[in-house]
Amino acid sequence: MAGKLDKVDKAFAFFKIYSNNATSFKLDELAKDTGWGISTVQTYSTKRWSTFLNKSKSSFSVDKSFNKFNKNTFRQHHSQKDSVKKFFYQLLVDKAVTACVSAIEIYNKPDFKFREESFSILMINAWELLLKAKLLADNDDDKEAIYFKNKGSIVTTASGNPKTISISKAINLLESTGILKKVVSDNVRLLIEIRDESVHFIHNDMSLAVKVQSIGMASLKNFMTLTMDWFGFDFKKYNFYLMPVSFFHLSDVESFSIDNNSKDNLVKHLSKVEKSHENDDDPQFSVSLKLETKLVKTTSDEAVQFRATDDPNAPEIKISEEDVLKNYPYTYQSLCDVLRKRYGNYKQNKQFNQLMRDLKIKGDEFCKERRLEPDNPKSIYKMFYHSRIVEEFDKHYQRK
Repeated sequence: MAGKLDKVDKAFAFFKIYSNNATSFKLDELAKDTGWGISTVQTYSTKRWSTFLNKSKSSFSVDKSFNKFNKNTFRQHHSQKDSVKKFFYQLLVDKAVTACVSAIEIYNKPDFKFREESFSILMINAWELLLKAKLLADNDDDKEAIYFKNKGSIVTTASGNPKTISISKAINLLESTGILKKVVSDNVRLLIEIRDESVHFIHNDMSLAVKVQSIGMASLKNFMTLTMDWFGFDFKKYNFYLMPVSFFHLSDVESFSIDNNSKDNLVKHLSKVEKSHENDDDPQFSVSLKLETKLVKTTSDEAVQFRATDDPNAPEIKISEEDVLKNYPYTYQSLCDVLRKRYGNYKQNKQFNQLMRDLKIKGDEFCKERRLEPDNPKSIYKMFYHSRIVEEFDKHYQRK
């Protein structure tokens, strides 16, 4: 067994080298380096390694997605067993996602009087578990990476168990090494402020409820992005909607209960931090997000119609073309400007043009063509690009 793992570890080291220097290799080189036979590496290249190997004629290159592996998780990936024992950090990731889903479920209950407080408590729990999982993953699953120490000795709780670091400490550690962006850490810190003051929140205040929703939606988006980037987590098994509540009912948002002075101080602080990030141009992360839903009577032919009921007499919700295009914020030039700022190796060359052609073929998923003057049938057309297109370029270019 040890010999087999030695070969797996050699394969991991081999792929790591070729992932970092972005050069291609041939299978006989891999076979020679690991000690496997050529037929074995040929089989593995089409099965176990197909998710991160790109074939080009007779050579192969390692996709950026390989970087989600460390030595231990690569062993797991390579195992033929259906059930493989999880590492401790993977258990924390699972618990983090569970806490996050619970936060969404609580927030979206139609009649819940402790909505914002419960959401912030559960969401901070999710973040704390996720950040500690990242620290563990980057330290070979060594639990000492998250233990609280005093003068080199591990501090224990009253029950005798090792005490772990606070979420604030985890944020500082990951932020100081550049793993966690400031916009993300500021968003989590705002949620911590909301959680810490939740024991004495105000009653019947819409302005704070709206603030919590905008910060909470951004936090969910940031959480999902990092969970996928760091751990390759698959959210498909969840109906993972980003807090779709935008119809505020006054009777449902009466969950806070403190005096107005404290409320005003908190809202001012939240607004101040939001304003400090208003010029951020990273489409993946936000300190707050606003969800707007409008019910508008319209006879426009360009409105997209849908029903949430099988009752043909039910009122219809119509979304105009302008509403749809809010998801397509980039022109070709503005997209290139964003990519130029985002990547160190970005060039508008043959590779870039081929990627653009491949993404355009996928249609509305990444781009949408529309008239510059919607009401003028003779108006010229222009292409607009969805914000998710940047995530596709992340797979091919190196972030600064």
